[in-house]
Amino acid sequence: MLKKISGIILIIAGLFFFVTAIKTIFVDIPKAKSALKEVVYVGDEALHAENEGKTVIVCGTLELTEPSYDDELGLAFDSIRISRSKQTMRRDKSTSNSKQTLKNLTDEEKRYGVLKWGTTTSEKTYSGEGKIGDYTLSQDFIDAIRLNTTWDHYDEAELKAAGYAYVPDSSFTQKDFIEPLAQTQRNNAENDVRYFYSASDFKTGDTVTALGIQDGQTLRSAPEVTDNLQKGALDRETAIKQGGAPGIGASIFSIVFSLLLLAGGAIRFTKSK
Repeated sequence: MLKKISGIILIIAGLFFFVTAIKTIFVDIPKAKSALKEVVYVGDEALHAENEGKTVIVCGTLELTEPSYDDELGLAFDSIRISRSKQTMRRDKSTSNSKQTLKNLTDEEKRYGVLKWGTTTSEKTYSGEGKIGDYTLSQDFIDAIRLNTTWDHYDEAELKAAGYAYVPDSSFTQKDFIEPLAQTQRNNAENDVRYFYSASDFKTGDTVTALGIQDGQTLRSAPEVTDNLQKGALDRETAIKQGGAPGIGASIFSIVFSLLLLAGGAIRFTKSK
């Protein structure tokens, strides 16, 4: 019975991914590419009323009028958008029972497990406010900016004032962690926490190219754009190529994945009979 139910679930999931991928390839991508043909290249010129409601490409200097601010930890960031993630210290009881491993463990570790940083959990995303030339960036535009780096520009005095310290750990990809000051003055204990921030790699003074919909003096998110803020002053062709409609690579992967789910579901459903 369980095999039959799990088989049905796999088949439903496979059909969902298959239909979604087909829609993306034959409907969404062509629609987005068609819309991008009408994009107006503004460059570094002032905004014009005739572009109202159109998707425009704007080049200019990013001005961060309000930094991103984590009001829970009391930290400000010279980035238009950041996201905080947390790790918690846990006991790992799956340690190998080999003689060599056990020899290097304390009695407490043998009994309760070894202390290790647990699975990363995403907590909250924060954003600031910004402008590019005459255009103010809307909240939906900012929310669509990619988080493509781990924040490492910490001000030690600001961290200390907020009660935290910068404690890098090169054993993790996101090596730039901060911890409560109290933790750094003793050995780690179970349930200790540390944080890192994913950030958009844009700061005040950067020359950027933005793709969005002109709405008065505001630049809003455009549904056909996949990367709405890019570094440097790009020409029209490059901006569209880098920030326009998605490629079909991910959709092809989804099709393959869906077929595997369908095959797995069919096998389990057949064997349940």
